[in-house]
Amino acid sequence: MRYLQQERIESPIALKARKYLEEGYQRLLGYQSSTGGFTYWGHGDGDIALTAYAIRFLQDASTVTETNPAAIQNARRWLIEQQRPDGSWAAYSWDKKEDVTRTAMLTALVARTIASGGEKTNIQTAALRKALAYLDQKAANTNEPYFIASYSLAASLAGETERAAKANAKLIDLAHPEGQQTYWSLETNTPFYGWGLAGRIETTALAVQALARQTDSSDVQNQSLKTRGLLFLLRNQDPYGVWYSTQATINVLDAMLSLFANKNSQTASPGNSIEVVVNGQTRTISLPADSRLTAPVTVDVTSMIRTGANQVEFRRAAGGSVVSLQLVSNYYVPWGNSQSLRRAGSNESLRLETSFDKIEAKVSEEITCRVKAERIGFRGYGMMLAEIGLPPGSDVDRVSLETAIRDSNWSLNQYDILPDRVVVYLWPSAGGTEFNFKFRPRMAMTAKTAASTLYDYYNPEARAVVAPKLLQVR
Repeated sequence: MRYLQQERIESPIALKARKYLEEGYQRLLGYQSSTGGFTYWGHGDGDIALTAYAIRFLQDASTVTETNPAAIQNARRWLIEQQRPDGSWAAYSWDKKEDVTRTAMLTALVARTIASGGEKTNIQTAALRKALAYLDQKAANTNEPYFIASYSLAASLAGETERAAKANAKLIDLAHPEGQQTYWSLETNTPFYGWGLAGRIETTALAVQALARQTDSSDVQNQSLKTRGLLFLLRNQDPYGVWYSTQATINVLDAMLSLFANKNSQTASPGNSIEVVVNGQTRTISLPADSRLTAPVTVDVTSMIRTGANQVEFRRAAGGSVVSLQLVSNYYVPWGNSQSLRRAGSNESLRLETSFDKIEAKVSEEITCRVKAERIGFRGYGMMLAEIGLPPGSDVDRVSLETAIRDSNWSLNQYDILPDRVVVYLWPSAGGTEFNFKFRPRMAMTAKTAASTLYDYYNPEARAVVAPKLLQVR
């Protein structure tokens, strides 16, 4: 909706976007506690990073739909109440000890939220001034690009252009060139627990936004880095056309909006098209009539793919509008070969074990499923999702799941029951989290369960997969 407003485009997409926005807004209010902070599950204490994010959403939403100002005011008041005398907002690790680096990152995030709020009260101005003073001291001795980019954005939004320019100079030094593209490498977890590839994307998007706010068009190095950073972001879309996690996706879209402002209104030449050539077979695709951002045009080339090596080409005449291309492939491999296809550095960071107390049972006989989920080493922190595969036609005992949540000391947060699996939202403690639940097969069968998967909510590339298990029910 911001993009359509920015480009003054009338589109039926706006109606759908407004519908989703209003539904999301109403649901979000249910997660605000009585103190004003926002919670992850609608109960317990408010979370500082989440509340800052919710405020930004509410502020943005208020420009395109009707919102309740009291929700924003209460959240801002709660957020400022959490500020410490030195101007910071504290961040803690799983062991309840303060993480100084993440405290600086969290403070930069909150300062950015306060700075983006338009007209401010005296209390908000004082809180922002203290936060920027704290961040200025930390920036001199920190080489974490996520923090530097957040600080730059906060300073820029607060009108502190000299501080922002100084931070951007440091961002330029921290850039990593890679071929035609550039990225910024995250050295720790983000305030939203992002890490790995998703964290790198989120960090690069923030850096691009920070550089985009520095409007000196004569700065050739700045212009080049923004373009190369954008290329890195565009080349790292996931198969769904987004960027692995919510925070990474939101920050990439913000970066694109900051760079594409008023640059997409030119009209392309009539008959603009592209040829997709797969193994010598050609398919011609008509492109939209102008170069504005549009919904993707999807082409299924499955019938043109063959066993062995395949060659895919894209051909078009010169002079057309800019086009972003993405090739997505889906395939199966034998379970015995699946380990060799895992990407090093992410998949070995998680471990999942599942077992049943019996693999032969009678119809309606109770079967207990035992699960252990574990994060290995110190990479990543935060929520994970475990999808535990079940045989078809199983009745899951909800009481056993509720008991598991109650006995887990909140390392299990929530669950969903699907036809072939149970999805559990969990936050593993040190050494991993173990739990049991029960189910009963409704019919006689010899069948395999669905595969079981554990993945990091904030870096979905990190995952562990357990092969399906064979059960006999008589």
